[in-house]
Amino acid sequence: MADETWKSVKSNIEHYSTSLGPYFAHQALESPRHLLFTYSRYKFARSMLPVTGGSRVLELGCNEGLCSLMLMERASHLTAVDFDSQAVAHAQAHIEHDDIDFICRDFLGETLGCFDAVISLDVIEHIAPEKEALFFDTIDQNLERDGICLIGTPNATAAAHASRESQLGHVNLFTAERLETAMQERFRNVFMFGMNDEVLHTGFFPMCHYLFALGSCRR
Repeated sequence: MADETWKSVKSNIEHYSTSLGPYFAHQALESPRHLLFTYSRYKFARSMLPVTGGSRVLELGCNEGLCSLMLMERASHLTAVDFDSQAVAHAQAHIEHDDIDFICRDFLGETLGCFDAVISLDVIEHIAPEKEALFFDTIDQNLERDGICLIGTPNATAAAHASRESQLGHVNLFTAERLETAMQERFRNVFMFGMNDEVLHTGFFPMCHYLFALGSCRR
């Protein structure tokens, strides 16, 4: 990228990041289609919450909070947690909502409340394998017995086509079979979905770029 072009892009990111946040501003300017994919994942997560609203929702991995607002459309209260102090600080400073609590915390092993739903998208692939069980324990500790849990993660079978940056950051990728097995250990009912770009389906899982596992009736 030419220096002048990069200076222009950087200036735009700095301008828009005052409201969107650095991560979402970068996605909007540099990879708008990826931003669409992210919103599509959250749109599906929102659709799994009751139409009538009223759910107490825990979001594990909220980033800068823009997608949290979509979950809030069907929640009575949202507790949104992330490891990233800068991302959470941006959410706290720019998203004012009486029914959303943005919390910066290493949530593994933490009890944050008793929730009707736990949503965690694009998080588990960043959790070291030796802490995977603790991640699921955290869900157990925070979910009502009859609550639901939705986990979304890139498919291990698509890893070869991911960017170098993604390959380095994704330390714990799942196939559909492994994710379903992990969820079945915690939930009596598990439903698997795939997504390619923004298209949700129940097709041939090895060809899915992204996976969802929906669990209900905690064991």
